[in-house]
Amino acid sequence: MRDFKWFRLSAMLLFAAVAFSCNKDEEEDTGLYMSGSLTANIPSHVIKGQELTFTASGITNPTDSLTYKWVTEHFSVDSIFGISVTLNAPDSLGDYTVSLYVKHPRYSNKYLTFPMTVIDPASAESFSGVVKGDKFITDARDGRKYYYSTIGNYDWMVENLNWKGSGKPYKNVPALGEVYGRLYSYNDAKTACPEGWELPSNDAWSNLATVANGGIPVLFDNIWTGIGSKLTVNAKLNSEGIWKYSPVNKQLNYFNWNALPGGNVLGNYRSYINMGQYGAWWSATEKDSNNAYYRYIYFDSADFPYNYTDKNNFGASVRCVRTSAGI
Repeated sequence: MRDFKWFRLSAMLLFAAVAFSCNKDEEEDTGLYMSGSLTANIPSHVIKGQELTFTASGITNPTDSLTYKWVTEHFSVDSIFGISVTLNAPDSLGDYTVSLYVKHPRYSNKYLTFPMTVIDPASAESFSGVVKGDKFITDARDGRKYYYSTIGNYDWMVENLNWKGSGKPYKNVPALGEVYGRLYSYNDAKTACPEGWELPSNDAWSNLATVANGGIPVLFDNIWTGIGSKLTVNAKLNSEGIWKYSPVNKQLNYFNWNALPGGNVLGNYRSYINMGQYGAWWSATEKDSNNAYYRYIYFDSADFPYNYTDKNNFGASVRCVRTSAGI
């Protein structure tokens, strides 16, 4: 009888050892980690209903048996599989989340989440405050309309240029170009305006400031006290103020000039900064062979100062002008 009990105990111990060994193998398998940094080309802003293509990248090991799943609630599909997928943005304005999961039979999963805002720049429900007026030209290169206002000796476009033949939208997000226009290096800006229009010189800028100053002459090379407030617009995107709030800038929007904080870009279109806080616009006038002038508005100032910078490294917004027909 004692021998039988000993046999039962030995069998139980052997079973436990085998079970532990199996569990240990499973833990080693699931404890493997994928190599590489998971990423995807998810834009921060999209236009409602827009067709989108998302592509995942960055996993270097393993290279086979990977499953990519995108969770896209309220898009044209709520979830979809594939390393590269095509779907449509939601039809409703607002903030959404895209989640990306990567799975493998033997490796631990990886996942990322991306915030995304759906906008509709053509709708006042989404993009409001900007006043365009009734005078416009059509850019023969792409059929896009640009509205303008006659101010002093010049016709000024009342929106930033968004010609796609050069320059880049902020962070390479096309939907933002529909609101803020594109950013251009000086050399790109010089040839970006439609036929018959040009980048404003220091003289054209001074003429704008003089009119905004009630006809009292204003030279280019000063800070233009109070003129930033006069040209800034109180615009909203999905009901939120586009400019960061400050009581200093009154956002009076003289002449429907519609100054928006499109930010700027550095390093040959590599580093995008200052959206929501700064608007910057090129002058056609060069300081020297390497530098050109630009003017800028900061959200927490009423002024419209000038500066100069490298013509290739810096990217700013573009306003195109032409001499008024009445001159």
